[in-house]
Amino acid sequence: MTNYNKFKVGILEILLLKLLSEKDLYGYEMIKLVKSLSNNIITISVSGMYPMLHKLKEQGLITSYELRIGERKNRIYYHLTDKGYAELCQMRDDFERLIAATYKILNYTFDIDTK
Repeated sequence: MTNYNKFKVGILEILLLKLLSEKDLYGYEMIKLVKSLSNNIITISVSGMYPMLHKLKEQGLITSYELRIGERKNRIYYHLTDKGYAELCQMRDDFERLIAATYKILNYTFDIDTK
């Protein structure tokens, strides 16, 4: 069984910001989207999701608002700020450079003829 947990911790922020760049979402909706879009490879627990959203909110990368759903239920939606979009762009560039460098190392082989 593969354990992706050691890899996913650092990428959850960029994934949430990316989803919020598409449209405003509520927490559980993001949990389901990440799981579905990653073919069940990346999962986020409820206990891990909300502290992360709170952190992003404190950093000014996202805001939240409440929307009434039905007669009695309110749902908190999250919205990407301009600062959050700029951060997402930078994180995406950094991530792509990191992945390219990682592949370069993973595909490296010593040249036997090199002295």
